Amino acid sequence: MMPDFELVSMSPRPYAYVSRSCTLPQISGAMAASFETLSEALSKARVLPAGPPLAHYREIGDGKVTFDAGFPISEDQFLALSGSGLGLGATAAGQAIKALHIGAYERLSDTYAAVLDEMRTRGLEATEDMWESYLSPPGTPQNETATEVLWPVRGTA
Repeated sequence: MMPDFELVSMSPRPYAYVSRSCTLPQISGAMAASFETLSEALSKARVLPAGPPLAHYREIGDGKVTFDAGFPISEDQFLALSGSGLGLGATAAGQAIKALHIGAYERLSDTYAAVLDEMRTRGLEATEDMWESYLSPPGTPQNETATEVLWPVRGTA
């Protein structure tokens, strides 16, 4: 089943993150290690996430991926994390195509392909970066796992 698509306006939200680069086959392990590091740092600083975990894919090519694994945080928690060694930034702003992927992470590429088709249909151009939010708690069966995809766009709808 293909997801429904929505053109949305994104507002920047503060988030704390860990940056990693790895090969595509290593992404699952690298992502898990990143979220573990991030969770430990947030706990040590007594900071609670302000939303579900997310990933910002900054570069994908030649079998490698560079990403930031993060959690949204409230603006007043930036100071608490200033010496934590974590990256601090804001999520993207502007227009994006949003899709909800239900199913195994390994099939997420199907959703991205469908999002690209939707962009072409609407006359929009994809930006280089992509965002995912992981909406399901750990232990959710793979076929029920929910991942929100936000892919920023250029152009007009």
